[in-house]
Amino acid sequence: MYWRPSGKETVFFTADRQLLPHAMLLCGVEGFAGESVPVKLHMGEPGNPYILRPELARTVAGVVESVGASPFLTDTTVAYPGQRSHKKGYERVAQKHGFTKERVGCPVVIDDEGVKVVEAGIALEVAASMHAARCMVVLSHVKGHIQAGFGGAIKNLGMGGVTKASKRRIHHMAVPVHDASLCTLCGECSQVCPVGAIAVESEWTIDRGECEGCGKCVLVCPVSALRVEVMSLAEGLAISARACTRDKTVIYVNSLHDIAEGCDCDPNPGRIVCPDIGYVVGTDAAAVDAASLDLIDEVRPGVFKEWTRVDPRPQISYAVEHGMNADYVLERL
Repeated sequence: MYWRPSGKETVFFTADRQLLPHAMLLCGVEGFAGESVPVKLHMGEPGNPYILRPELARTVAGVVESVGASPFLTDTTVAYPGQRSHKKGYERVAQKHGFTKERVGCPVVIDDEGVKVVEAGIALEVAASMHAARCMVVLSHVKGHIQAGFGGAIKNLGMGGVTKASKRRIHHMAVPVHDASLCTLCGECSQVCPVGAIAVESEWTIDRGECEGCGKCVLVCPVSALRVEVMSLAEGLAISARACTRDKTVIYVNSLHDIAEGCDCDPNPGRIVCPDIGYVVGTDAAAVDAASLDLIDEVRPGVFKEWTRVDPRPQISYAVEHGMNADYVLERL
């Protein structure tokens, strides 16, 4: 394991994919020998042109295999309607996108079963294949996200590492509660609602069946007339990510390429908002995501918040509150 300054995580950066094996070795991947190792990634919504490439997954899985471990790519079925909402459908999507054993060099497992855990008082179901593992690699594409501000390692795990029921619970905890005595009917909340669930005319109304619990309305309300029912989406993601990784040795690889406005779960992710930068590798999700945002801010300051109107940093702050470490030093390879 690479030497760390006291209290800080060492995070490695490289612009060269050929140096990823070296970065993973510095992060202790040799300790994965003999283990069955899930490589958690998002294999993309049909139509999205910016998803992670199978070639990158093959590189990462190949490093795991080279140290005597048995990698497999994995992701979970989604809670919203579509091909990826059931196992067979997601398997077809994965194959179409090139995530096959022949192309990536290891099995591909779509998980739709979970194991109940309790993290910070919240009951969640962690994907069974990840829960059973002692070691794990989290391979994440860094990009914007209309609800969470951005998606990196925390988002990849926090939403993608749990079952449909838990995904829904994380969102439902952030459903808005309205205080009519404070509301000025300005309409800011309805303007930012990504699904049009809020209407503001002579009174404030919400269609709870449509509300996705992103909490954007709460964030933009200028008079604090809205609050989340239980906790923000950012905190829910951080707690869920912690639940997925507790008692595990994890290496995180963030790809800062094809940095789009929208998520890999969106078939229309919008425009590219930042040039390609490189790869960030480390052993703490908060540190790797913090380094990724810092590197992007060097090139396009505040680009995610500018487009989404959601500050991406609270994900990291909440992750720290729940046991991760965002204090890092960056080593350039």
